[in-house]
Amino acid sequence: MQKKGIVDVLILIFLLLLSVTTLYPILNLLFVSLSSMDEVVKSNGMMLYPKSINLDGYRYIFRHAGLSDAYMMTIFITVVGTAINLIMTTLGAYVLSVKDMPGRNPLMMFVLVTMFFSGGLIPSYLVIKGLGMVNTVWALLLPGAISAWLLILMRNFFQSIPKELRESAKIDGSSEYGVLWRIMLPLSLPIMATLALFYGVGHWNEYINVIIYINDEKLSTLQVLLRRMYTSGAISEIDGDALPPPVETVRAATVILTSLPIISVYPFLQRYFVQGMIVGAVKG
Repeated sequence: MQKKGIVDVLILIFLLLLSVTTLYPILNLLFVSLSSMDEVVKSNGMMLYPKSINLDGYRYIFRHAGLSDAYMMTIFITVVGTAINLIMTTLGAYVLSVKDMPGRNPLMMFVLVTMFFSGGLIPSYLVIKGLGMVNTVWALLLPGAISAWLLILMRNFFQSIPKELRESAKIDGSSEYGVLWRIMLPLSLPIMATLALFYGVGHWNEYINVIIYINDEKLSTLQVLLRRMYTSGAISEIDGDALPPPVETVRAATVILTSLPIISVYPFLQRYFVQGMIVGAVKG
């Protein structure tokens, strides 16, 4: 009994150390972003806590003229893009989960092929350009409307739901859309939350597609704007003649501002995440 207690204490200490090593880099960035230049220099960038609160780095960033537009653009493509992803993926997964649907196996094979082979960058760009979507927000929303891997994950989750529920609804006169809306979706909250997290994080970190397809600076996302701020020296130009805060503080503040919104969403979806991944991954 005493031996078991010692093992539990050792496991607890190990988990605490693991938690600290995981959280400390994020906390250190937060402390640096809230500290003055003197504190950052004295601590050599490694802080246990901020001795005083200094918001110059955040004020400095928010004075950038394009930041609010980039934030709104990123929020827009995250919300609208995730909604499109969920709608398209749900419709495709439900169709492929019905085992007696004609042509199901060829369609499934088509989906699997896209997981291993892509058209390449130049053909993809020519297709997007031919459809007139270059330099529009649709180039960021529609080409990746369905992820093949997440489609299969959701199809497997649908197949884990007893087919008798669908058959009972059909006997009661429900249409396929009624079965999907009233039976399948209320039971699929874990996988919907899991997919929303995957798609949402992808849209929030949108970078490559913006570089390739977007030339209008008003359509730049937050990640692209921050890169331009660093590479073009825009950080030192925001204030004009005013002395800017240290680069380390501004850099830490930008990382916190770009990461905090998506980190804040995760705790609300975390309880569904494990269930959605496990059930969707093992059923087929």
